[in-house]
Amino acid sequence: MTCTIDQSDEASIVTLNRRGRTSTILNEINAYFVDLASQASRPVLDIGCAMGVAALAALRSGAFVHANDIDPGHLRILQDAAPIELRDSLKLVCGRFPNELAYEENQFDAIHASNLLNFLTGHDIEAGMHCVARWLAPGGRFVSISGSPFAANIRGFIPHYKNSKAKGLRWPGECYNIHQYSNHPTLYELPDFLHLLDPSVLGRAARAAGLVVEKAAYIHRRHTPSYIRLDGRENVVLVARKPHTSGGKDLHL
Repeated sequence: MTCTIDQSDEASIVTLNRRGRTSTILNEINAYFVDLASQASRPVLDIGCAMGVAALAALRSGAFVHANDIDPGHLRILQDAAPIELRDSLKLVCGRFPNELAYEENQFDAIHASNLLNFLTGHDIEAGMHCVARWLAPGGRFVSISGSPFAANIRGFIPHYKNSKAKGLRWPGECYNIHQYSNHPTLYELPDFLHLLDPSVLGRAARAAGLVVEKAAYIHRRHTPSYIRLDGRENVVLVARKPHTSGGKDLHL
């Protein structure tokens, strides 16, 4: 059976590797990363960059950008789209976060992950947060946006999520067969495993890695398509800062 979705969603396109959709227009979280990149004295990193809408904007802002994705086809599209005169400031890295990436400690002023954490288990999110904390320079920020359980096309999962949360499961949004809960056409663009996240679990993982959580909240992002729009909690934003000391607090002189 061939399934189609509402093509009025002009703010995203389907990824090459069946990992849902990727933005073609910056939302407010992507834009915040680009703003951080424009002020960075060190390189910045976009993890799971897909076709590179945020990475390209950061590159044009004057930053040296490391762009990572697991699909080499995405990186080729990004390479071709990068202005020729800026390509020396763009480093492409193919690999799966967190296990296949290796960066230096204190290397980046900002790290961005848009709709990446939804494809990681809780264990990998925790490991990834420790990597982020190591790679960020003191004062650097991790900025991410992720899907929550409260989206129209997966609303059938909400009762299971609430029940798991009530039982105290550490990662109540882990779903190993998302197609069991919805037959919405957009789900055919996704793998069986999907991790629907909430502010509390992401904030906990960031703090456990030694980061200072500046914001962990549900948001209704710009350009949210009608097939996702539900109650204003469709996405989760996390902004976390690496402190200037290893104890989890900034050093005040």
